[in-house]
Amino acid sequence: MSIDPLDLCLNIGRAHASLNLKLQEHLGAFHGLDYEDFTLLHRLLGAEGGRMPAAELARSLGLPVSALIRKMVLLEKTGLAERTAGANGSGRHAAIRPGGRKLMQAAVTTADAICADAVKSLSPQSLPQINAALLALCRDDTRYDRRNPTCHPTRHPAT
Repeated sequence: MSIDPLDLCLNIGRAHASLNLKLQEHLGAFHGLDYEDFTLLHRLLGAEGGRMPAAELARSLGLPVSALIRKMVLLEKTGLAERTAGANGSGRHAAIRPGGRKLMQAAVTTADAICADAVKSLSPQSLPQINAALLALCRDDTRYDRRNPTCHPTRHPAT
């Protein structure tokens, strides 16, 4: 059975939107976090020492560094995260603060329950393959090029 790549990508987007709404609702109601802040703090929580270079964090979240900085300013105001200088002047880093670590311990439990519920209709044996496929899509570094007719077909030549 063949599936159209556009349909597949649109379905992935719909699945993400649905899961995002559920997480947004519960994380906001129970922990005062939106989905984007949760993902940012989750990355820091899993990073060595709870910190990572700002540019690397931004790239892993699919954000420009300027958008990450705006988010970090808000998280600093609430005491959940901070921006620090890297060792030996190696640039700016983002770090999770103790208050952020404590909040995330509870928020991860909530998110984990929502995600477990979301995937319960999938075969447990298929989860590693699905995960690998999604990670492969994340690593796709092909650039969208408006001049490339494969990426952006304009007019078909008259026949």
